[in-house]
Amino acid sequence: MKWKLFRRKMTVSAPRVTVRTQLPWPLRAVLGFIVLAVAAAAGVAIYEYGKDIAGPGRRELSAEIERLQSQVRELTADRDRWTALATAYESQLKVERAAQQQLAQQASDLEAESNKLKEDLSFFESLLPAGTGNKGVVIRSFRVQPDGAPNVMRYRLLVQQPGKPEHDFVGSVEMQVHFGQGVRNYTLALPESGSSDVAQPLALSFRHYQRIEGTFALPDGATPHSVLVKIVAGGETQTQQNFTL
Repeated sequence: MKWKLFRRKMTVSAPRVTVRTQLPWPLRAVLGFIVLAVAAAAGVAIYEYGKDIAGPGRRELSAEIERLQSQVRELTADRDRWTALATAYESQLKVERAAQQQLAQQASDLEAESNKLKEDLSFFESLLPAGTGNKGVVIRSFRVQPDGAPNVMRYRLLVQQPGKPEHDFVGSVEMQVHFGQGVRNYTLALPESGSSDVAQPLALSFRHYQRIEGTFALPDGATPHSVLVKIVAGGETQTQQNFTL
């Protein structure tokens, strides 16, 4: 039996024997670490590549959203601050405009009052006694100025009986307005014939003085030059005076 077993081992039909080299365990540990490191690096590379393809991660998106929200809050605060400032400036501007309008109205009122005082002063000055040589009715003052409406003029007339008259003067006022229109000159008689509404204010009836005020209209494009004022009583002209405008 031993001989048969020995011969079987020495022949071709003998069992195969594999010879393996045994590596020391430190070397195997190093190789295992290298393999793990390579696998980890490959995993990280694949993860980063996947992030580049798939976009930012949840943490980065949250950080970006927080940053944008912070910017929105800052911009909102700036907007509110500038809006409040603009509102304050607008309120101040409205106050200044109101004050300016009030000052303009006060200036207009003062100017009107000044003109009225000037007229009153002129009126009272005209009431001063005339010279001893003057007898009968006299024209103390006459003014013509635009009345605001187009082509409408307003006149003011003051007539007086100087001294100490014993009787009332009864008469009327006639006026002739000389004006130019284009290259021609015209005359407008007041009161106009058939105009009862302007004839009444031109009637005179007074003891010491009477003030007459009224308006008249000129044609379009007319330029007044002068006004001849006549005081008439009993069909006769008592006094007349021409006033250049």
